[in-house]
Amino acid sequence: VPEDENVKALSAATQDIDEYIVNIAKTDGLAEGLSPLDGGVTLHLPCHSRAQNFGQKSAEMLRYVPDIDITVIERCSGHGGSWGIMKENFETAIKVGKPVARQASKAGNAYIASGCPLAADHILQGMERFEGKAPTVKRADHPVEILTKAYGY
Repeated sequence: VPEDENVKALSAATQDIDEYIVNIAKTDGLAEGLSPLDGGVTLHLPCHSRAQNFGQKSAEMLRYVPDIDITVIERCSGHGGSWGIMKENFETAIKVGKPVARQASKAGNAYIASGCPLAADHILQGMERFEGKAPTVKRADHPVEILTKAYGY
């Protein structure tokens, strides 16, 4: 309902948290205290962030972390919201997400994050399935959690 004035007002007043933090960084600067992380980050850009057309704000936000090594994956994880967790859809969802799981495995980074925590879970499940063992990554569901780790939390 793009012509609905209420939808327009809500849209104008809403930002993704990564977008919000990048705007703060550009206008006021971030708080001091960001430190390098032990290991790189594999960052999945979920479908909804592309649909919202705000760009790679998660990657832009994480680049404020000193000396960060980021591998960006901009491809469907196969999860599809609640669709991918349904028993009858799971095998198809894993198959669709196989290229992302393989890219994440190949990157070999210490952290995996996605703007969609369900997609992050799904990627880890795919990595486990295709590697035959649990992935050796430090768990982080959302890019904001990576930023908080760089602040020491």
